[in-house]
Amino acid sequence: MRFTDTMGRWQAVRSDAPFPVAGGQVLHWLLDDFNGALDTGKWEVIAGSAVPANGELSVSSGTVLLSRQSFQPPCLVEAVITMTARASSDNFRMGFYQSDNNLVEWHATGTSSSNMDTRLSAGGVASDQTAINVGAANNTYRLASIYVGLGEAIWSYRSINALTVRNEAYRIAESGIPDGPFRVRLAGLAGSSQMRVHRVAAYQLADIIPPGALGHHVDGMAIPVRLTNSPFIASPSSPTLGILQAATDTFSSAAAGSVNTGATRNFNTEQCHIQAHFMGDQPFSAWVEAQVDGSNWQVVWYGTSTDATTDAVVRYYAVSPILQLMGSRSVRVKVRNTGTSAGTFRGTLVATQL
Repeated sequence: MRFTDTMGRWQAVRSDAPFPVAGGQVLHWLLDDFNGALDTGKWEVIAGSAVPANGELSVSSGTVLLSRQSFQPPCLVEAVITMTARASSDNFRMGFYQSDNNLVEWHATGTSSSNMDTRLSAGGVASDQTAINVGAANNTYRLASIYVGLGEAIWSYRSINALTVRNEAYRIAESGIPDGPFRVRLAGLAGSSQMRVHRVAAYQLADIIPPGALGHHVDGMAIPVRLTNSPFIASPSSPTLGILQAATDTFSSAAAGSVNTGATRNFNTEQCHIQAHFMGDQPFSAWVEAQVDGSNWQVVWYGTSTDATTDAVVRYYAVSPILQLMGSRSVRVKVRNTGTSAGTFRGTLVATQL
């Protein structure tokens, strides 16, 4: 079968090409379910010992495998994996690897069984996101996916063999992405635990994956669909989250010059648009903070109030632009009274699911 890709080039694929979970037209691929002995035609054992047993490969500390097949963006790797335990010394990897200076990987470390890190390095410049709560659990297999496109990298981590097979993308990066070519790496670099791999599938794609396939959106995407009570609405642990939510913090008798902090808000567990609305009877400055890395508060918007005087009643207000948050990130408002006397202020966060 022949077709043209997004660059107008003719491509040819075999009629028996597999179809990856996230979609996309496949040029060539790597598939391994680790039944029987390790296929040394597919894998190069860089360090340690790799002996599949009972349909899975156990990767211990000191074991490193690289696929013999290499992949150039756009490419996709999907692996059904689990950790047997979690320890602070753990350093286990799955993803695309070229060298320590160029990689895009999932990283299991730390004592929390539900957390994973995303690792990204291009030319030795790292851009990592740590301690992402992906709902992982020891000895419970999940599908870990990484898509490296021409202009973005997407990490997703979702349930298998369940109604929730389309969980959210947990990180999207649009800059600092290495060029490849990559090999698939399964590695136990340190630690006392084991990473068990039931299946690995990696694909060289002829075309860019439709962004919605990995659980996120782009403006103007064709045929947008929202499924009630599906993972696009909320996580399985919070199935009743509303599509539109609002939360208000009120600061009464706030002294002049004081900074007032609203409560920590967690609206949705995937992606959402938020907008902040502020009002006060004194002039003020206001800002929105989010834990974009999962732990530290960072300013994502800052502004000052506008004086709206009607019928001799002075009121001050401010409205932020619409912001897009990724992942289960906490968010809050802050207000500073820039007036000359105490005042009362209100900050409302409105969130809507994507």
